[in-house]
Amino acid sequence: MLTHLPPGHRPTHRRAACLILDGRDRVLLTGPPTAAERARLPWAVVAPGSTARQAAAAAAGRACRHHVPAARLDYLTELYLPAGPRGDGPYDLRVFTWRRGAGTYREPGPHMRWRAPASLTDDELEAATAHCLRKELPRLTGLAAEEAMPVAEAERAARRLIDPVPALWRESPPASIVVLGPPAVGKSTLLKRHAARAPQTEHVRDIVPVSRGRGRDNYLTRYLRGDSGSALLCQMETLLLRVLQNLRTGSGSVLDQDVHSSLAYAKAMRLSGALSAQQYETYYRYHHLITSALPPPAAVVHLTARTDVLMRRMRRRNRVLERSFTSSYVSLVSQCFEDVAAELSSRVPVHHLDASEMSPDHVLERFREVVTDAASAPAPKRSSHDVAEARLA
Repeated sequence: MLTHLPPGHRPTHRRAACLILDGRDRVLLTGPPTAAERARLPWAVVAPGSTARQAAAAAAGRACRHHVPAARLDYLTELYLPAGPRGDGPYDLRVFTWRRGAGTYREPGPHMRWRAPASLTDDELEAATAHCLRKELPRLTGLAAEEAMPVAEAERAARRLIDPVPALWRESPPASIVVLGPPAVGKSTLLKRHAARAPQTEHVRDIVPVSRGRGRDNYLTRYLRGDSGSALLCQMETLLLRVLQNLRTGSGSVLDQDVHSSLAYAKAMRLSGALSAQQYETYYRYHHLITSALPPPAAVVHLTARTDVLMRRMRRRNRVLERSFTSSYVSLVSQCFEDVAAELSSRVPVHHLDASEMSPDHVLERFREVVTDAASAPAPKRSSHDVAEARLA
């Protein structure tokens, strides 16, 4: 198992695993049929058109013989596995966790066993499983030990508190296309190239954080320099800047990130421990209230790439603010963008473009197809907010 990315790492495929905990904090693992094999987490290959989260939920459901909602899985980590002894090639492994609630459950599936992590030795475990249990699970357990709600529960509570907000809905033309994605995925490059070929299109660029005093001093740079007290301030200011971006768009605009980009980073900061549970709840309430007042875009392009590709691009462009980014953090941000895109897909068309192996020209060609389709598509679905307003009118 690799804990960092070698220069030439190019996985041939992706897998997803689920670390399942019961009420006694036991973990569900395979029971190896032979002494030569090691216990491992239930896993599945991520099929084309699916996501790592969905594959992990399916694997968990088969393992514990119970429906596992994909939305309830918490991201744990992403690992890079080398070629195996049986000729299998290297692959990316994205790992999620699921804690079973109270209730009556069937016995686990064939060859599956509940094991207490403290009773296991690393010699009994496959390397990736040992890494998850020894290094990643304690971090997640520490986050869950806080008295406030986890991420998904906090978001549901905020929506129950705030919805509907019909008085805030405004009738104004949305951005034609919003491009979302992790750092170094190629958002700005794509939109610059598109605007150069389509001068009639307004390109609303990413807004730079507000500087304070001399030099590039802002809440973002303070946070990246290690000032943990700036984390929430950084996210609230970023949310404000993204709102300003949205307000500057028109029906012929393409937008480089928006308020949902801020949400993806806030999720990552919460899951990494940079934001406390209470701070995330505060942020999400403001985010949800603000998005209730903004019209949805005509379409969203979720631009993504493998983590090793993103890390290589960041090393090449050598930006000061990105020098502290680790592959673990970048994979977490990527997963959070996938989650945000999945949430948006129930309201607007979301197009996923994996740019890992695509040239800039190919990415541009695919993007221009999306723009053409969005221009001829009907208006986005009406949200619960404007439906409620129509009923009150």
